[in-house]
Amino acid sequence: RDDVESRGLGDVYKRQADNSRAINRVFTRKVISDLVQDGKSDVFDYVVKRYVENPSEKTHGQLISEIYARLNQQQRNEYFYMNTLLNKLLCGIHNVNTTAAFSQVRIEHSIADFVMINGEGRVYEIKSDLDNFSRLHNQLQDYFCAFNKVSVLASIHEQEKVRDVLSSFGEMGNAVGIYVLSEQGTIFSKERSREPVEYNVNLRHSSIFKLLRKKEYENLLKEYFGFVPEAEPVFRFRVCLEKFEEIPILEAQHLALQEMKKRSKITVEQFGKIRPELKAVVYFSSLEKQTTILNQLLDTPYRR
Repeated sequence: RDDVESRGLGDVYKRQADNSRAINRVFTRKVISDLVQDGKSDVFDYVVKRYVENPSEKTHGQLISEIYARLNQQQRNEYFYMNTLLNKLLCGIHNVNTTAAFSQVRIEHSIADFVMINGEGRVYEIKSDLDNFSRLHNQLQDYFCAFNKVSVLASIHEQEKVRDVLSSFGEMGNAVGIYVLSEQGTIFSKERSREPVEYNVNLRHSSIFKLLRKKEYENLLKEYFGFVPEAEPVFRFRVCLEKFEEIPILEAQHLALQEMKKRSKITVEQFGKIRPELKAVVYFSSLEKQTTILNQLLDTPYRR
C-alpha cells in the first residue's frame, strides 16, 4: 500500500513538473518573438487550449496573466523565481539606468541563475521546489571565484533546509545570503531574509577575467595601464589575462563589473512598459525594442 501511495504521489509531482515545463515554454524568447513577428505561436496556442477556459473571450494579455497565475499556483519554476527577483530588484529597489542584470552566467564549472551589478556584483542562486541541493556547495565555491556576495533564493517551504545546508559549509556558507519566496509570490522583507556577507577568499583573477568579452577586457586594460599588450591572436587572451593579474584582485573585480554593466541598454521608460509577467523574458532576451508591438498584440482579442 505504501508503494502504491508513493507511486501515486510521484505521479502527481511528475504531472506538476510536466505542466510547469509546458507553461514555462510560453515565457521564452522563441515564443515571445513568434508572437511579436507573426502574431501567433504554436506553443502559446497549445498552452492556451490546454489550460485556459473560454480563451476567445479574452485578450492575449489576459491569457498571459492567467498562464502566469497558473504557473504560480501549480509549480513555480525557475522563470517565476527569476521574474519575481527582477521585478523586485529593478522595479522596487534599484534603478534600471544604473543597474544591469544577467541570467545564466557561466562561472568556472557552474552557471549562475541571476547576476546583478550595481555598485557591486551579486549572484543569486535559485532553488525552487523542483531543485535539490546536491550541487550547491560546488556552485557556491564557483560563484565566489568571481563575486564576493552570493545569495540563495528559495521557497518558504525550503527556507529551513537552506539554512541547515549552508550551516554545514562553514565560513563560506555563513557568508551566503538567504531570500525567501512567499506563498503570495513576493520576496520576504529583511526580517525573514539574511543579507549576504562579503567573502573574498575564493576570488581569482582568471574567473573574473573570463566573464569579460574581448572588447571589454581590452577597454579595461587600456584604461588601467594606458595600453593593451601586443600579441598574436592565438596568444592574445593569455597575454591580456597575465596583465590583468597585475591589478589588485578587488580593484580588478570592480573594473570588470563596470565593463559588464555597460552592456545594459534598456531605459527606465522601456522597462516600465513591459508587463510584470514578461519582464524577465523581454529583458534577458533583449527584446525591449519590440515592447510597443508586443503590447499592441497583448491588447488584441485572441482568435483561434
